[in-house]
Amino acid sequence: MEIRFLEKSKNGMKISFLVRGITPYFANTIRRAVIEEVPTMAIEDIELRKNSSILYDEIVAHRLGLIPLKTDLKSYNLPEECKCKGEGCARCQATITIKAKGEGNVNASEIKCDDSSIKPIHPDMPITKLLKGQSLELEAKAVLGKGKTHSKWAPGHIYYYNEVKITVNNDDKLLEKFRDKYPGKIFEKSGKIDRNLINAPELIDACEGISKLVEIERREDSFVFVLESWGQLAPKTIIQEAVKYINKQLDELAVLIKKS
Repeated sequence: MEIRFLEKSKNGMKISFLVRGITPYFANTIRRAVIEEVPTMAIEDIELRKNSSILYDEIVAHRLGLIPLKTDLKSYNLPEECKCKGEGCARCQATITIKAKGEGNVNASEIKCDDSSIKPIHPDMPITKLLKGQSLELEAKAVLGKGKTHSKWAPGHIYYYNEVKITVNNDDKLLEKFRDKYPGKIFEKSGKIDRNLINAPELIDACEGISKLVEIERREDSFVFVLESWGQLAPKTIIQEAVKYINKQLDELAVLIKKS
Protein backbone atom coordinates (compact mmCIF):
# COMPACT_ATOMS: atom_id res chain seq x y z
CA MET A 1 0.00 0.00 0.00
CA GLU A 2 1.19 3.50 -0.87
CA ILE A 3 -0.26 6.65 0.72
CA ARG A 4 0.50 10.15 -0.53
CA PHE A 5 -0.78 13.52 0.72
CA LEU A 6 -2.00 15.69 -2.16
CA GLU A 7 -3.56 18.97 -1.10
CA LYS A 8 -4.79 21.03 1.85
CA SER A 9 -7.18 23.99 1.80
CA LYS A 10 -6.19 27.39 3.16
CA ASN A 11 -8.31 26.98 6.30
CA GLY A 12 -6.99 23.45 6.87
CA MET A 13 -10.46 21.88 6.94
CA LYS A 14 -10.27 20.14 3.55
CA ILE A 15 -7.59 17.70 2.43
CA SER A 16 -7.04 15.20 -0.35
CA PHE A 17 -4.79 12.16 -0.35
CA LEU A 18 -3.97 9.23 -2.59
CA VAL A 19 -4.05 5.56 -1.55
CA ARG A 20 -2.65 2.95 -3.92
CA GLY A 21 -2.78 -0.83 -3.68
CA ILE A 22 -6.26 -1.25 -2.16
CA THR A 23 -9.57 -2.68 -3.34
CA PRO A 24 -12.79 -0.73 -3.89
CA TYR A 25 -14.20 -2.53 -0.83
CA PHE A 26 -11.44 -1.22 1.42
CA ALA A 27 -11.81 2.29 -0.01
CA ASN A 28 -15.49 2.19 0.92
CA THR A 29 -14.57 0.90 4.38
CA ILE A 30 -12.46 4.02 4.94
CA ARG A 31 -15.31 6.24 3.74
CA ARG A 32 -17.86 4.59 6.02
CA ALA A 33 -15.52 4.61 9.02
CA VAL A 34 -15.04 8.37 8.64
CA ILE A 35 -18.75 9.18 8.33
CA GLU A 36 -20.20 6.61 10.73
CA GLU A 37 -17.60 5.69 13.35
CA VAL A 38 -15.56 8.80 14.24
CA PRO A 39 -17.14 10.32 17.40
CA THR A 40 -17.83 14.03 17.80
CA MET A 41 -19.64 16.19 20.34
CA ALA A 42 -23.21 17.37 19.74
CA ILE A 43 -26.17 18.59 21.76
CA GLU A 44 -28.52 15.77 22.69
CA ASP A 45 -30.92 16.13 25.68
CA ILE A 46 -32.56 19.55 25.90
CA GLU A 47 -34.76 21.03 28.62
CA LEU A 48 -36.55 24.09 27.28
CA ARG A 49 -37.59 26.27 30.22
CA LYS A 50 -38.77 29.29 28.27
CA ASN A 51 -39.44 29.63 24.57
CA SER A 52 -41.62 32.45 23.32
CA SER A 53 -39.70 32.71 20.03
CA ILE A 54 -41.20 32.30 16.57
CA LEU A 55 -40.13 28.63 16.43
CA TYR A 56 -41.69 25.59 18.11
CA ASP A 57 -39.73 23.78 20.82
CA GLU A 58 -39.06 20.85 18.47
CA ILE A 59 -37.58 23.10 15.80
CA VAL A 60 -35.32 24.89 18.27
CA ALA A 61 -34.13 21.52 19.61
CA HIS A 62 -33.45 20.26 16.09
CA ARG A 63 -31.43 23.36 15.19
CA LEU A 64 -29.39 23.10 18.40
CA GLY A 65 -28.50 19.48 17.65
CA LEU A 66 -27.07 20.40 14.25
CA ILE A 67 -24.66 23.06 15.57
CA PRO A 68 -21.08 21.70 15.16
CA LEU A 69 -19.19 21.83 18.47
CA LYS A 70 -15.43 21.79 19.01
CA THR A 71 -14.60 18.28 20.20
CA ASP A 72 -11.95 17.06 22.64
CA LEU A 73 -11.78 13.27 22.29
CA LYS A 74 -9.19 12.92 25.07
CA SER A 75 -11.45 14.41 27.76
CA TYR A 76 -14.71 12.57 27.07
CA ASN A 77 -15.95 9.01 26.62
CA LEU A 78 -18.80 7.69 24.56
CA PRO A 79 -21.74 7.26 27.01
CA GLU A 80 -21.94 3.52 26.33
CA GLU A 81 -18.23 3.13 27.11
CA CYS A 82 -18.16 5.35 30.21
CA LYS A 83 -17.87 4.01 33.78
CA CYS A 84 -21.25 5.58 34.58
CA LYS A 85 -22.79 3.24 31.96
CA GLY A 86 -24.50 6.08 30.17
CA GLU A 87 -26.24 7.59 33.20
CA GLY A 88 -24.32 10.83 32.74
CA CYS A 89 -21.17 12.17 34.37
CA ALA A 90 -18.43 14.72 33.79
CA ARG A 91 -16.47 12.19 31.73
CA CYS A 92 -19.17 11.65 29.12
CA GLN A 93 -21.23 14.83 28.98
CA ALA A 94 -21.07 18.61 29.39
CA THR A 95 -23.81 21.03 30.37
CA ILE A 96 -24.86 23.77 27.97
CA THR A 97 -27.14 26.72 28.73
CA ILE A 98 -28.72 29.53 26.76
CA LYS A 99 -30.40 32.59 28.26
CA ALA A 100 -31.50 35.12 25.67
CA LYS A 101 -34.02 37.94 25.91
CA GLY A 102 -34.99 40.89 23.78
CA GLU A 103 -35.38 41.66 20.11
CA GLY A 104 -32.94 40.10 17.64
CA ASN A 105 -31.42 36.81 16.52
CA VAL A 106 -30.32 34.15 18.98
CA ASN A 107 -27.06 32.83 17.53
CA ALA A 108 -24.81 29.93 18.48
CA SER A 109 -22.56 32.45 20.26
CA GLU A 110 -25.21 32.55 23.03
CA ILE A 111 -24.27 28.98 24.00
CA LYS A 112 -22.49 28.76 27.36
CA CYS A 113 -20.81 25.51 28.40
CA ASP A 114 -19.33 24.40 31.73
CA ASP A 115 -16.33 23.21 29.68
CA SER A 116 -14.77 26.18 27.90
CA SER A 117 -13.16 23.90 25.29
CA ILE A 118 -16.62 23.02 23.94
CA LYS A 119 -17.84 25.89 21.78
CA PRO A 120 -19.67 26.36 18.47
CA ILE A 121 -17.54 26.20 15.34
CA HIS A 122 -19.72 28.87 13.71
CA PRO A 123 -20.76 31.43 16.38
CA ASP A 124 -22.95 33.34 13.90
CA MET A 125 -25.14 30.33 13.13
CA PRO A 126 -28.76 31.40 13.92
CA ILE A 127 -30.90 29.33 16.28
CA THR A 128 -34.08 31.41 16.36
CA LYS A 129 -35.35 34.99 16.37
CA LEU A 130 -36.86 36.91 19.25
CA LEU A 131 -39.23 39.87 19.11
CA LYS A 132 -39.64 42.49 21.79
CA GLY A 133 -40.56 40.86 25.11
CA GLN A 134 -39.75 37.30 23.91
CA SER A 135 -37.12 35.05 25.48
CA LEU A 136 -35.36 31.70 25.16
CA GLU A 137 -33.98 29.80 28.14
CA LEU A 138 -32.78 26.21 28.12
CA GLU A 139 -30.33 23.69 29.50
CA ALA A 140 -28.89 20.85 27.42
CA LYS A 141 -26.30 18.09 27.45
CA ALA A 142 -23.51 17.80 24.92
CA VAL A 143 -22.37 14.21 24.45
CA LEU A 144 -20.14 12.20 22.16
CA GLY A 145 -21.85 10.19 19.47
CA LYS A 146 -21.33 8.62 16.06
CA GLY A 147 -22.67 9.43 12.63
CA LYS A 148 -24.25 5.98 12.31
CA THR A 149 -26.65 7.00 15.09
CA HIS A 150 -27.44 10.47 13.73
CA SER A 151 -25.87 12.67 11.08
CA LYS A 152 -25.36 15.49 13.63
CA TRP A 153 -22.40 13.48 14.97
CA ALA A 154 -20.78 13.01 11.55
CA PRO A 155 -17.38 14.77 11.55
CA GLY A 156 -17.45 15.76 7.90
CA HIS A 157 -17.87 14.63 4.32
CA ILE A 158 -15.60 12.28 2.40
CA TYR A 159 -15.68 10.90 -1.12
CA TYR A 160 -13.22 9.08 -3.36
CA TYR A 161 -12.61 8.34 -7.02
CA ASN A 162 -10.18 6.26 -9.03
CA GLU A 163 -6.78 7.72 -9.76
CA VAL A 164 -6.57 8.37 -13.49
CA LYS A 165 -3.91 8.73 -16.13
CA ILE A 166 -4.90 11.56 -18.48
CA THR A 167 -3.48 11.87 -21.98
CA VAL A 168 -4.28 15.02 -23.95
CA ASN A 169 -3.80 15.21 -27.74
CA ASN A 170 -4.53 18.76 -28.96
CA ASP A 171 -5.11 17.83 -32.57
CA ASP A 172 -6.50 20.82 -34.50
CA LYS A 173 -9.01 18.77 -36.51
CA LEU A 174 -10.32 17.01 -33.41
CA LEU A 175 -10.53 20.31 -31.54
CA GLU A 176 -12.62 21.82 -34.30
CA LYS A 177 -14.95 18.82 -34.36
CA PHE A 178 -15.36 18.07 -30.65
CA ARG A 179 -14.67 21.37 -28.85
CA ASP A 180 -18.34 21.87 -27.91
CA LYS A 181 -18.50 18.39 -26.37
CA TYR A 182 -15.98 19.23 -23.63
CA PRO A 183 -16.40 21.42 -20.51
CA GLY A 184 -15.24 24.98 -21.04
CA LYS A 185 -13.23 24.84 -17.80
CA ILE A 186 -10.55 22.58 -19.31
CA PHE A 187 -9.46 24.99 -22.06
CA GLU A 188 -6.61 27.47 -21.62
CA LYS A 189 -6.67 30.98 -23.16
CA SER A 190 -5.07 29.75 -26.37
CA GLY A 191 -8.01 27.42 -26.95
CA LYS A 192 -6.04 24.24 -26.25
CA ILE A 193 -7.01 21.68 -23.63
CA ASP A 194 -4.88 21.91 -20.48
CA ARG A 195 -4.39 18.52 -18.80
CA ASN A 196 -3.87 20.19 -15.41
CA LEU A 197 -7.34 21.74 -15.57
CA ILE A 198 -8.97 18.29 -15.64
CA ASN A 199 -8.58 18.12 -11.87
CA ALA A 200 -11.99 17.15 -10.47
CA PRO A 201 -14.03 13.92 -10.73
CA GLU A 202 -16.91 15.67 -12.51
CA LEU A 203 -14.52 17.03 -15.17
CA ILE A 204 -12.87 13.62 -15.57
CA ASP A 205 -16.27 12.00 -16.10
CA ALA A 206 -17.30 14.73 -18.56
CA CYS A 207 -14.17 14.20 -20.67
CA GLU A 208 -14.23 10.41 -20.77
CA GLY A 209 -15.12 8.54 -23.95
CA ILE A 210 -15.74 11.54 -26.24
CA SER A 211 -12.75 11.44 -28.56
CA LYS A 212 -8.99 10.93 -28.65
CA LEU A 213 -8.50 14.56 -27.62
CA VAL A 214 -8.64 13.35 -24.02
CA GLU A 215 -8.01 9.74 -23.09
CA ILE A 216 -8.77 8.60 -19.54
CA GLU A 217 -7.23 5.48 -18.02
CA ARG A 218 -8.51 4.56 -14.56
CA ARG A 219 -6.45 2.65 -11.99
CA GLU A 220 -8.69 0.06 -10.34
CA ASP A 221 -6.48 -0.29 -7.24
CA SER A 222 -5.76 3.39 -6.63
CA PHE A 223 -8.08 6.03 -5.14
CA VAL A 224 -8.03 9.75 -4.45
CA PHE A 225 -9.88 10.68 -1.25
CA VAL A 226 -11.27 14.14 -0.55
CA LEU A 227 -12.17 14.84 3.09
CA GLU A 228 -13.83 18.02 4.37
CA SER A 229 -14.25 18.46 8.12
CA TRP A 230 -17.26 20.30 9.56
CA GLY A 231 -14.84 21.74 12.13
CA GLN A 232 -15.39 19.56 15.22
CA LEU A 233 -12.12 17.73 14.52
CA ALA A 234 -9.12 18.39 12.30
CA PRO A 235 -9.03 16.26 9.12
CA LYS A 236 -5.85 14.54 10.38
CA THR A 237 -7.61 13.52 13.60
CA ILE A 238 -10.63 12.24 11.67
CA ILE A 239 -8.47 9.94 9.55
CA GLN A 240 -6.51 8.73 12.59
CA GLU A 241 -9.72 7.88 14.45
CA ALA A 242 -11.16 6.11 11.40
CA VAL A 243 -8.01 3.98 11.01
CA LYS A 244 -8.04 3.24 14.74
CA TYR A 245 -11.60 1.93 14.42
CA ILE A 246 -10.76 -0.22 11.37
CA ASN A 247 -7.75 -1.74 13.16
CA LYS A 248 -9.87 -2.50 16.21
CA GLN A 249 -12.45 -4.29 14.08
CA LEU A 250 -9.73 -6.32 12.34
CA ASP A 251 -8.22 -7.31 15.70
CA GLU A 252 -11.62 -8.49 16.91
CA LEU A 253 -12.11 -10.48 13.70
CA ALA A 254 -8.68 -12.10 14.12
CA VAL A 255 -9.62 -13.23 17.64
CA LEU A 256 -12.91 -14.70 16.45
CA ILE A 257 -11.16 -16.59 13.64
CA LYS A 258 -8.67 -18.11 16.11
CA LYS A 259 -11.52 -19.28 18.33
CA SER A 260 -13.44 -20.90 15.47
